[in-house]
Amino acid sequence: MGPNQLVSNEISRLWDEIVLTDDEAIALDALSLVFGDRVERTASVGDGVGGARRRMLVKLANHTHPVPLRSLGDGATRMFGVALALANCRDGFLLIDEVENGIHYTVQREFWGMVLRAAHAHNAQVLATTHSKDCIDGFAAAALGCPEISGNLIRIDRHNGELHAVEYSMDELETAAEQNIEVR
Repeated sequence: MGPNQLVSNEISRLWDEIVLTDDEAIALDALSLVFGDRVERTASVGDGVGGARRRMLVKLANHTHPVPLRSLGDGATRMFGVALALANCRDGFLLIDEVENGIHYTVQREFWGMVLRAAHAHNAQVLATTHSKDCIDGFAAAALGCPEISGNLIRIDRHNGELHAVEYSMDELETAAEQNIEVR
């Protein structure tokens, strides 16, 4: 996944791969991070014929009609897209560039908890890039809350024109977060 939102047709394609399976719950759980139990269902509409765009609709409790996913904001769309990508990468890898884009800092911990649990359940490895301290802190808090799941933070440093990886264990990351030590 790149730093931008997935286009509507791509979201619909990923949804088609998991619709009517247990993996639907991953995507719905992602929306629940923002909207709680108000999310009832989602559906992909449109046929995509002749260049027409397919789009996701979300049925929210206390709303008479479904609303377009995109109208729920960039964060909801990003989280839904990440969840769909995770549900579709069983036994594989998911690369996410600038993972925090669109996701409010107050839900970073919950977002990372969803990512870690879904990746673990699907035997998938997630490699994500970020420049956000809030994102790193959210990852650290979520990872510490899931001791059965392993995760590391790797920072890339440049010394004398050469790149070097600096790895932080979960213990080191916890200490850095507690002491407000910069690890980016």
